[in-house]
Amino acid sequence: MSETPASIRTGFIAAVAAYVIWGVFPLFWRQLASVPVLELVCHRVIWSTFFLIVAISVLRCTRTRLGLELTGDAWWGESRLSHQSVQPRCQLWTISFFAAIVISINWLSFVWAVNNGRILESSLGYYIAPLVSVGLGVAVMKDRLTRWQWASILIAGAGVLLITLTHGSIPWVSLAMAFSFAIYGLLKKRTTVPPLIGLLMENVILALPASLYLLVLTRSEIGSMGQLGWSTDALIVTGGVITVPPLMLFALAARRVSLSTIGMLQYIGPTLQFIVGVEVGGETLTSGRLLGFVFVWIGSIVYVYAAQAEFRKMRRRTQSARLVQPASKIVL
Repeated sequence: MSETPASIRTGFIAAVAAYVIWGVFPLFWRQLASVPVLELVCHRVIWSTFFLIVAISVLRCTRTRLGLELTGDAWWGESRLSHQSVQPRCQLWTISFFAAIVISINWLSFVWAVNNGRILESSLGYYIAPLVSVGLGVAVMKDRLTRWQWASILIAGAGVLLITLTHGSIPWVSLAMAFSFAIYGLLKKRTTVPPLIGLLMENVILALPASLYLLVLTRSEIGSMGQLGWSTDALIVTGGVITVPPLMLFALAARRVSLSTIGMLQYIGPTLQFIVGVEVGGETLTSGRLLGFVFVWIGSIVYVYAAQAEFRKMRRRTQSARLVQPASKIVL
């Protein structure tokens, strides 16, 4: 079903809002630098799980189109708005298990980077993540790349190499974030479960080890919750809650605007993180590091151009196929 202009506009606004929130996330997590990263991520899992349960319950009760899009009619990927076949529960949980592992690596890398004054490395990770996704498409899905797509990967790769040489060490945080996020996206493509249900399944998988770890910290009296003041406790809880809204906005946008538009807008996040790292975090941007980022930016621009060209080509093919469809025979 084609979207109306109002629906497309809503999706565009939702996409921009989601990427802006992700882009300014470092400003929030910087306030929790006194909390160990692993403990912080465990709290993020627990509190986002509670919020997801509430959000899913409310959306399912409203019975609106948005609620059905995000949560489906059942807990296993069935939806009246989708004609996709329902996957076996075992397969769904297996995918969710590996997705939970890679997204937890992404969360740990991101929070560690922010709280250790490496927001620029976080920004770099999300700049190159789409290009890593393209590379994984070649390695795993056997996709064939155009010369522009190859060019985008090589140019961005040169930028990462330049940053490595000038910085004196491999930007492992950036690479961990890029590869974990790209693998997460690849896994999500293999499931038909609605967005919020899938996210809840991943959180449920992580909730048990996270709860056990926090319980150990509490019994050892070395946990941060209840030890650093009510304001820190409130921020810890808020960290879990604010994880969900941008994901909901992104899920809403993905169903209303084209993939090429999403591809262009996705660079809002790392661009804002870059600005936050330089202007707020005061991170050093040497000439060599800046030149490396310039290469990555050029590679990203080439990637967006290639994605736009491929999208236009696919749309022309679809339109041509519709025009050449034979007329239905009239039976006399």
